[in-house]
Amino acid sequence: MPDQIEQDSRISAFIFDLDGTLVETERLKAKSYATVLGRLTGASTPDHRAIELYERIVGSTDEMVSRRMIHEFGLTDSLEPVDGELWKHLHQIRMDEYRATDGATDQLLENVYQHNIDLLRDQKRIGRTVSVATSSFSDEAKRVLDALGVRVLLDDIVGREMVTDPKPDPEIYLLAMERLGVEPEQVLIIEDSPIGTKAAMAAGASWICVSTPFSRVAIESSSWLDPQWVVHDPAKLNETVARRISSTSKV
Repeated sequence: MPDQIEQDSRISAFIFDLDGTLVETERLKAKSYATVLGRLTGASTPDHRAIELYERIVGSTDEMVSRRMIHEFGLTDSLEPVDGELWKHLHQIRMDEYRATDGATDQLLENVYQHNIDLLRDQKRIGRTVSVATSSFSDEAKRVLDALGVRVLLDDIVGREMVTDPKPDPEIYLLAMERLGVEPEQVLIIEDSPIGTKAAMAAGASWICVSTPFSRVAIESSSWLDPQWVVHDPAKLNETVARRISSTSKV
């Protein structure tokens, strides 16, 4: 990365997704859903159908995932409404399980995506604004970002509860840009899933989708994703970022 922002570049801000982008929490969350599903259905072991479902809809909100779990696996009679919503009870059980086991700090640190964290650090170092816009609720996002040691670098964090419509709706990215005081043409968004990338595209920003072992199948089945801005090999991330920034240079 260069030591200062390119003078002819429009890009002044990077907005990063969190789950599956900075750390592989998507797989860790799926594991905790499998444990909880097995428990709710009376099994003595995790039910891996939960992982298969999660992989199909990776990038979705906790509410969307919980509702699908309840519907597909017939969990209605195993849950009690919280604030009138069954999905909130499943989410509560899953979060308790996740924070105690799969999503504990030691597990988070073993599952970082260092290439994306390095990109965040590099962009901050050369003077660009950096923020996170995530489908996780802000309290959980801050916990994870603190564990990763990058929260102190961020100019802002936008969580799920701050918007009405989740990704793939662009609302969360539009809000993130508004809070940073930047226009879409000044922003490069780093995502890991088709759902999140669709939100980035709809917001009018430049984007790069960095695949993971967990999201690659969903990405490869999304024919509408321009492959020149999809990164499967982390070694090619910086080169792709440089091309993307160059493509947005001022006339």
